[in-house]
Amino acid sequence: MENILQTADRLFQNRYIISIKKAFTITLPVIILGSIASLVNNIPINIVQAGLSTPVGQVIRAVNGAVWLGSTAVMAILIAWTLGYYLGNTYKLNGTLSALTSASAYLSICVTTPDGGISLSRLGSSGLFEAILIAILATELYHAFSCLKINISEDMAEEVQQMFAALFPIMLSVFCIALTNGIILMTSGKGIDEWIYTALSFLFSAADGGGLVGTLFLVFGIHIFWFFGIHGGNVMDSIMVSAFGENLIHNIDLYALNHNAFDEQLAIISKGFLDAFVFMGGAGTSLCIIIAVFIIARSRYMRSIAKMGGIFTFFNMNEIVLFGFPVILNPILLIPFLLTPLTVTMISWSAMSLGLVARVVTEVHWAMPPLLSGYLATGGHLSGSILQMINITAGILIYLPFIRLMDRRAMQKESLKDNDMALLKDTLNTVAEKIHSSTGEINGEITDFSIILESIVRDLNVLSAQMQQQMQLMHTCDEYMQTIDTLVGNTDTSIKIVLQNMEKTNTLSMTGAQNLQQTMQEMEETFFSTQKTNELASQLNLHCEQIEEILKSIEDISMQMATLSLNASTETTRADVHGKGGSVMAANIKDLSETTAGAVSDIKGLLQGMKADTSDMIERSEVSLRQVETGLQQVTDANQLFGEIERNIHNIQVQCHTVLKYSGEVIGELQQINEQIGATSHFFVETASHTSDLAAQVRDRSDESKEMMQKLRKLNVETSLLTVNALENLEK
Repeated sequence: MENILQTADRLFQNRYIISIKKAFTITLPVIILGSIASLVNNIPINIVQAGLSTPVGQVIRAVNGAVWLGSTAVMAILIAWTLGYYLGNTYKLNGTLSALTSASAYLSICVTTPDGGISLSRLGSSGLFEAILIAILATELYHAFSCLKINISEDMAEEVQQMFAALFPIMLSVFCIALTNGIILMTSGKGIDEWIYTALSFLFSAADGGGLVGTLFLVFGIHIFWFFGIHGGNVMDSIMVSAFGENLIHNIDLYALNHNAFDEQLAIISKGFLDAFVFMGGAGTSLCIIIAVFIIARSRYMRSIAKMGGIFTFFNMNEIVLFGFPVILNPILLIPFLLTPLTVTMISWSAMSLGLVARVVTEVHWAMPPLLSGYLATGGHLSGSILQMINITAGILIYLPFIRLMDRRAMQKESLKDNDMALLKDTLNTVAEKIHSSTGEINGEITDFSIILESIVRDLNVLSAQMQQQMQLMHTCDEYMQTIDTLVGNTDTSIKIVLQNMEKTNTLSMTGAQNLQQTMQEMEETFFSTQKTNELASQLNLHCEQIEEILKSIEDISMQMATLSLNASTETTRADVHGKGGSVMAANIKDLSETTAGAVSDIKGLLQGMKADTSDMIERSEVSLRQVETGLQQVTDANQLFGEIERNIHNIQVQCHTVLKYSGEVIGELQQINEQIGATSHFFVETASHTSDLAAQVRDRSDESKEMMQKLRKLNVETSLLTVNALENLEK
């Protein structure tokens, strides 16, 4: 038997089965949550339903409905995601990307509604089987295409690298599944999910009509799914409704007419029949497992699971039991897990066929506890509860030997643990003694350490304050350096402008010097011309004086001629005849004398005018000479000044170039200093922040040390108590 079990254990260590098991296990809390929400909304108790009809109850009902929509109603999506995640991990792929591929691939094949949306019916339990198949297929395709990845620079973020590496594998995987579904849909009018549902319906078509053989086959299929970790009830739910969903409606209508639950015209097999008399405690008639464990099992682990899952099993929610023992993929419980529901199905069908038990005539919620559900389902007949008790007893008898075998294996494991615990007994005593002896020393060390930490905290706080002050000074210095940098830049610009103006001024001064030189030459020529004019005017004046002297001589001659004329006229008067000629001559001489006197008078006037003009011209020439001499001196001085200006401009240009050279060096040094100040400021900021954080951490550590000291003191006492209790428990 052990060899068979070991072989079965190795057989079930398959990546697909293990991944499916993990997927259902991890989604178990959500599934249970949805089941509880549905149970609360549909519990067939009048008081509860009346409470749910109140305003507050309606809010509770709406919340439960939303919880169901977010859990059980989308179970297929949850399983596709989690199965893709765990199966991808077995291939050492990125689990999240593998899960994303599986969920996307399943959504791509789901039946769509007329408005283009996805039918909610395919996202719940009815689409669970195809979700598992598509998730496995999508993950396998993703693994096959994983070699087609895009490699990018390692400098990119890890998430970006993973995204590019998974780009083609995910796209091709989802595209292949969607393309296949599209081809099948175009050629046959049905998608992959509809074909899977059709295949399952055909496989279990023998159950159609409520026959015993078909029902046994259907029950067997449900539990085979469950054994491999697939929620068989949810997978086969739509098939059960299709197979004999109308039987219960027929029974309800017929019972409303005659109120006879034993009427042979009533159908025996219905979904309510399975819920009430087969799935007591859930799949595998799990309530029998719980009772059998409490009867025969001594394993602490098995009894703890039975205690924890018993309450949920009482309401037909057995996931904790199935995944806790576990029943899933457990070769020991495979036979009773399949045999018990088949046996109770045959017992229930036989009892109703013989008319010993009333048939199911009322729809009862699947979460209704056993005994009560049998009573209500049969229209209030105790025969239904009695049949449930018989079925439970038969199930317990079937499970007992297998539970006993499983308990022995569990006890062997626990005995090994007990042996290990025995070995730990002395270790616990030694540890307790060491803890007790070392706690005092640790307390003292922690106290000293706490004092040191407090001192460090104070020093760090002082250092942090000083660092903040230095940081403020560095900020101020940085602002000053920026201002200096700006001023130096402005000075550099101004010097360049000055150099440009100096070059223009130098050019103008050179031009002015040339013009002054030319003017000076022209003024020298004018000076020489003025000197010559002055000499000519002097000579003219001298000639005028000579002419005046000549005129005086002529005037004397004229006067003498006038006298001579007068004398001649006198003598002519004395002479009679001979005197006429003399008289004429005397008259002519007189006329000539008068004319000469007039001409001399005119010449004297002209000479006086010329003399006055030449005197004035000489004076003006002298003034002009003095002005020319002064102008020459000024031009000479101006020429010398322009020379000095040119030399000064040259010196200024040399100095400006020197200033520009040093200004560039200063700007470079200022930039380096500014960068150093910025780096220093940043360092001070980080140091101050780090110091503050360090002070806070040290302060926290100091507080933690104090708390640790208190905890150690408390732990010392608790350890002593725990050691005593552990020793007592080990002895027990």
